[in-house]
Amino acid sequence: MKIGLIDVDSKIPNLALMKISSFYKSLGEQVEFVRDNVKYEKIYASAIFTRSKDECEKLIAMYGDKIEIGGTGWSLQKELPEEIEKMKPDYDLYSIEEIASRMKGIGTKGHKYKKAAEIVNAGIGFTSRGCIRNCGFCFVPKKEGLFRSVAEIKDLINPKSKVLILHDNNLTADPYCIDKLHEIRDRGLIVDINQGCDVRLVNDDIAKALSEVKHLRSIHYAWDLMGYENQVMDGIKTLSKYIKPYRHMCFMLVGFNTSFDEDMYRFKKLVEMKVDPFVMIYNQLPDTKLKHFARWVNSRIYKKCRFEEYGPWIKEQNGQLELKLFR
Repeated sequence: MKIGLIDVDSKIPNLALMKISSFYKSLGEQVEFVRDNVKYEKIYASAIFTRSKDECEKLIAMYGDKIEIGGTGWSLQKELPEEIEKMKPDYDLYSIEEIASRMKGIGTKGHKYKKAAEIVNAGIGFTSRGCIRNCGFCFVPKKEGLFRSVAEIKDLINPKSKVLILHDNNLTADPYCIDKLHEIRDRGLIVDINQGCDVRLVNDDIAKALSEVKHLRSIHYAWDLMGYENQVMDGIKTLSKYIKPYRHMCFMLVGFNTSFDEDMYRFKKLVEMKVDPFVMIYNQLPDTKLKHFARWVNSRIYKKCRFEEYGPWIKEQNGQLELKLFR
């Protein structure tokens, strides 16, 4: 029997597909990513982003009952069967070339392939599921429910690498957060806390433990809602005592329930604290001003000019004005 897999939109190896691959390979079946003109007994697809629903509909039209689709981008109810969920990921499923092809804006081909190799060889997974929060913009509470432990650090290690991509939704809320960070430190692992830290929960003990591990990239967290300003600021100040602000990145959600003035306020506040902001537009809202704002911030153009002086935004405004006059 031949099993086909389709990774609809992941930028890094898709954990669910890796576990499905391990399960069927353990039964002696052939497993591969779907190729043209090849017949498969069963096809599994996974979509992470809701923007991929149209693509999933096309896959259903193409494969009918033969395909089964999961992932947050398709269904919040769909879960892996327990016997597949408990499998170790198939770390041989993704090639370096496959991941490199999904990367954009990485620089030279050599740098891209080096980064892809780092990701492909990394350990990957969750030690906990769910979250203590119930943010209106987040799928995690609906999909995963209450916070709970599901694995240990040692269960996620890929023998090929010292790198660990940790998918835990809220590591700093974990009662065993410091113990896990100490284990990462003591094993000499390099960690990417992929979903970020809840900086509102960072105290001196957690900040110190975070500073003692090697991080694959900047330590990142979010400031999404205006009402949490004081908690976020306190958390950043505490973390900054142990990890210099230039090694921080703060994600800013825009287009959910904040005004542009509030978005600009958050941006300026973070820059004052010497923290790099990164703008994320809620549900890819088709708001032209927010798209220009995101590019101005994320490309670090703000270091060269004010937003009011940003050429593409000025051109956009002039175009809108001409259109109104024409009408």
